[in-house]
Amino acid sequence: MAFSRRHNFRRRGRHGHAEHSEKPPLTQDLIHPEHTGSEAEYLKSLVDSKARVTVVMKNGERFTGRIRYYDRYCFSIGLSAKGPRIFVRKASVSYIAEDSQ
Repeated sequence: MAFSRRHNFRRRGRHGHAEHSEKPPLTQDLIHPEHTGSEAEYLKSLVDSKARVTVVMKNGERFTGRIRYYDRYCFSIGLSAKGPRIFVRKASVSYIAEDSQ
């Protein structure tokens, strides 16, 4: 049997009718933090304010410096004003703490 270009590929239900895959509305409890935009806002504020932070990795390693760049999966921290940057995957980070100055 050949399918035409207009064939409806939706799954067929018990009685041959197309099933509707309506998802229930998300509540605040079900939304993951990376989907709220708050993580991006926080990292942007750290970049803009040039605040000194300590990044603590899941393995216990610590880096102190300034966040210079971030994206969805990683960010870079500059250990000194003109020194090298270290790129860190967000999944490896335990937490970020702002240093009091």
